[in-house]
Amino acid sequence: MADASARGTAGDLVLAFYGRIPMDSLKLDGVRRLFDHLLAWDPGA
Repeated sequence: MADASARGTAGDLVLAFYGRIPMDSLKLDGVRRLFDHLLAWDPGA
């Protein structure tokens, strides 16, 4: 079972994870802070 999920159109998911639209534009369920950590993650660090 997942701790969190995000639902929306494919385009909205991409835009939200690239910071182009707010995450609140998606249907979020579960632990919101997991999305905050994912958005703050810098894979180049």
